[in-house]
Amino acid sequence: MPLTREDVAALAHLARIGLSDDEIARAEKELENVLKYVDRLQKVDTSGVEEAAPPAVAAASFREDAVIACDEVGRQTILSNFPARQIDLLKAPAVFDAPKK
Repeated sequence: MPLTREDVAALAHLARIGLSDDEIARAEKELENVLKYVDRLQKVDTSGVEEAAPPAVAAASFREDAVIACDEVGRQTILSNFPARQIDLLKAPAVFDAPKK
Protein backbone atom coordinates (compact mmCIF):
# COMPACT_ATOMS: atom_id res chain seq x y z
CA MET A 1 0.00 0.00 0.00
CA PRO A 2 1.68 3.23 -1.12
CA LEU A 3 2.00 6.28 1.09
CA THR A 4 -0.46 9.05 0.20
CA ARG A 5 -0.43 12.81 0.65
CA GLU A 6 -3.14 12.34 3.26
CA ASP A 7 -0.87 9.93 5.18
CA VAL A 8 1.95 12.48 5.18
CA ALA A 9 -0.40 15.27 6.23
CA ALA A 10 -1.72 13.09 9.07
CA LEU A 11 1.83 12.27 10.22
CA ALA A 12 2.76 15.94 10.11
CA HIS A 13 -0.33 16.78 12.16
CA LEU A 14 0.53 14.12 14.77
CA ALA A 15 4.10 15.41 14.95
CA ARG A 16 2.81 18.98 15.19
CA ILE A 17 4.80 19.96 12.10
CA GLY A 18 3.37 22.50 9.71
CA LEU A 19 4.13 21.51 6.11
CA SER A 20 3.33 23.37 2.91
CA ASP A 21 1.89 21.49 -0.08
CA ASP A 22 5.36 21.38 -1.67
CA GLU A 23 6.89 20.00 1.54
CA ILE A 24 4.17 17.36 1.79
CA ALA A 25 4.86 16.27 -1.81
CA ARG A 26 8.62 16.07 -1.14
CA ALA A 27 8.11 14.25 2.17
CA GLU A 28 5.76 11.79 0.45
CA LYS A 29 8.54 10.77 -1.97
CA GLU A 30 11.23 10.69 0.73
CA LEU A 31 9.13 8.64 3.15
CA GLU A 32 8.17 6.24 0.36
CA ASN A 33 11.90 5.66 -0.28
CA VAL A 34 12.51 5.07 3.42
CA LEU A 35 9.68 2.55 3.57
CA LYS A 36 11.01 0.74 0.49
CA TYR A 37 14.44 0.53 2.13
CA VAL A 38 12.94 -0.83 5.36
CA ASP A 39 11.07 -3.40 3.28
CA ARG A 40 14.39 -4.47 1.70
CA LEU A 41 15.98 -4.76 5.15
CA GLN A 42 13.13 -6.91 6.42
CA LYS A 43 13.73 -9.39 3.60
CA VAL A 44 17.41 -9.93 4.53
CA ASP A 45 18.05 -13.42 5.95
CA THR A 46 19.65 -12.89 9.36
CA SER A 47 18.98 -16.36 10.73
CA GLY A 48 22.71 -17.18 10.91
CA VAL A 49 23.72 -13.88 12.50
CA GLU A 50 24.22 -13.66 16.25
CA GLU A 51 22.30 -10.85 17.93
CA ALA A 52 24.50 -8.08 19.27
CA ALA A 53 23.97 -4.93 21.30
CA PRO A 54 25.72 -1.64 20.54
CA PRO A 55 28.85 -1.19 22.69
CA ALA A 56 27.35 1.68 24.67
CA VAL A 57 24.33 -0.42 25.65
CA ALA A 58 26.38 -3.53 26.38
CA ALA A 59 28.75 -1.58 28.65
CA ALA A 60 26.06 0.41 30.43
CA SER A 61 25.86 -0.15 34.13
CA PHE A 62 22.38 0.21 35.51
CA ARG A 63 21.81 1.43 39.02
CA GLU A 64 18.79 1.60 41.24
CA ASP A 65 17.02 4.93 41.55
CA ALA A 66 17.87 6.63 44.79
CA VAL A 67 16.80 9.77 46.58
CA ILE A 68 19.75 12.09 47.05
CA ALA A 69 19.37 14.67 49.77
CA CYS A 70 20.60 18.20 49.19
CA ASP A 71 20.95 21.08 51.58
CA GLU A 72 18.72 24.16 51.54
CA VAL A 73 21.21 26.19 49.47
CA GLY A 74 21.27 23.50 46.77
CA ARG A 75 17.49 23.25 46.82
CA GLN A 76 17.06 27.02 46.45
CA THR A 77 19.63 27.08 43.64
CA ILE A 78 17.64 24.49 41.72
CA LEU A 79 14.35 26.31 42.33
CA SER A 80 15.79 29.70 41.33
CA ASN A 81 17.05 28.31 38.00
CA PHE A 82 13.67 26.92 36.98
CA PRO A 83 11.58 29.35 34.89
CA ALA A 84 8.19 28.52 36.40
CA ARG A 85 7.22 27.19 39.77
CA GLN A 86 4.25 26.99 42.07
CA ILE A 87 5.16 27.19 45.75
CA ASP A 88 8.12 24.78 45.89
CA LEU A 89 7.06 22.64 42.95
CA LEU A 90 8.66 22.97 39.53
CA LYS A 91 6.10 23.70 36.83
CA ALA A 92 6.56 22.25 33.35
CA PRO A 93 4.33 22.38 30.28
CA ALA A 94 2.10 19.37 29.68
CA VAL A 95 3.64 16.75 27.45
CA PHE A 96 0.59 14.80 26.31
CA ASP A 97 -2.10 17.48 26.20
CA ALA A 98 -3.11 18.97 22.87
CA PRO A 99 -1.54 22.39 22.27
CA LYS A 100 -3.82 25.32 23.02
CA LYS A 101 -4.76 27.49 20.05
